[in-house]
Amino acid sequence: MYIYYMNKTESAELTTASISDLPEIYELYKAAIAHLDECGMHFWDFNWYPSKDVLTADQQKKELYCVRDGGSGRIAACVVLSTEYDEQYTSAQWKYQSDRPLIVHRLCIHPDFQNKGLGKTVMRAVEEWGKLHSFNVIRLDAFSGNAASLTLYSHLGFRKAGEANWTKGMFWLMEKKL
Repeated sequence: MYIYYMNKTESAELTTASISDLPEIYELYKAAIAHLDECGMHFWDFNWYPSKDVLTADQQKKELYCVRDGGSGRIAACVVLSTEYDEQYTSAQWKYQSDRPLIVHRLCIHPDFQNKGLGKTVMRAVEEWGKLHSFNVIRLDAFSGNAASLTLYSHLGFRKAGEANWTKGMFWLMEKKL
């Protein structure tokens, strides 16, 4: 299963991750976590979350999607698309009512592909995927200390609806109407 998003300047093809993709996906998350650590953001830890077991379960549920770089064929980004969410989501002040929101988890861009607009492009593809699958709202959480992701989501039209406190700190609960 895939969805393709393209306009004049950007494109992304979301493909369901296969079992054979998992080793490369693990390395992508490890590289991204190391980069986050270098930037002083310690909200992810491959030994805890998102771990090999978490990502493997995402793949087994067919909720883990990849975007490959057109030139090298490497996996440049991953994202989990689900309807499952943490209990703390119930305390948010959601503006858009939905019995079945699309929940975005674990968006990750390999450091080699960051700062090139790929996050925005992937999220546009996620929006197309959501529309294709009859979702009317997207929800997600973003680490409050990750200015780049908060700026990305804000520029894409997501609004803050609440906060959640997890082991690694405070996260913003955000939503967007499709």
